[in-house]
Amino acid sequence: MCEPLCRSGIEAPQGGPRGLEVLVVGAGAMGRVLASYLSHRKSIRVSVYDIDRSKSMMLSREIGGRALEELDDLEEYNIALLCVPISSTPRMVDLLADKMKEGSTVVEISSVKSPVIDVMRRAARIGLRPISIHPLFGPGIKDLSKGKAAIVEVTDLEKEVGLASEIFPFELIPVDVKEHDRAMAWLALTHLILNAFLSSSDGDAELLTSLSTTTLGHFIRLAAASLTQNEALTRELMELNPYFPSILHTFVERLSKGDVSEIRAEIRRWLELIDLREAYSSLYE
Repeated sequence: MCEPLCRSGIEAPQGGPRGLEVLVVGAGAMGRVLASYLSHRKSIRVSVYDIDRSKSMMLSREIGGRALEELDDLEEYNIALLCVPISSTPRMVDLLADKMKEGSTVVEISSVKSPVIDVMRRAARIGLRPISIHPLFGPGIKDLSKGKAAIVEVTDLEKEVGLASEIFPFELIPVDVKEHDRAMAWLALTHLILNAFLSSSDGDAELLTSLSTTTLGHFIRLAAASLTQNEALTRELMELNPYFPSILHTFVERLSKGDVSEIRAEIRRWLELIDLREAYSSLYE
């Protein structure tokens, strides 16, 4: 479960697709990162579409690509890359499935897979090649080859891994829908905790800044960094993930105990996975 491909002997090829027409739908932060990477690949031509015309125009100028005014007559495109909100993804997959030629590849990068997996499988049944990945990095990444992404099986994991490896340079981690979305529910919880900490301590911000310990200083910076994530995405991570309510309930249940000794007594697996001394030392590096 969740084993990186490099550990199972499968590596992304050094070459990749040639002479391809790629359409990037969504000129937000991740759309810009992935479009920029693809535009530098040899013999790949990138077009961009966004509901905000100014965004698609700006990105197309940055990468030397073409901005589309509307999504119509898409048969020329070999690959479509969806970088849109989770809630918009199912509708956009259906639209692309209706307008792209059979055998084309549709890649979606949503952070929650339960709402999109059925429509991706529907696209496969009518002849498209679907790939469902979730980049496990933010738009601040400098080198995509040093990143990693979850890949969820739509119909044929081996084929989908092969296709994704030809398009992207990052490490792929196979995971099923349930595992992925449970993990992302915990991620959503961390954003909620970090935001709630900043909100509830806002009146003491100056005091905490001046008297912060090493641990608190790192926590404050992490909390501040969480504010850079798009608010709509943070909200969708919680609202559209079917596992979030139970994860939140589990956390609140532990928190309500109010007994540190009792809470720590239930920490077992983490102690096997994490070197506590190394974790502490890293705070001072």
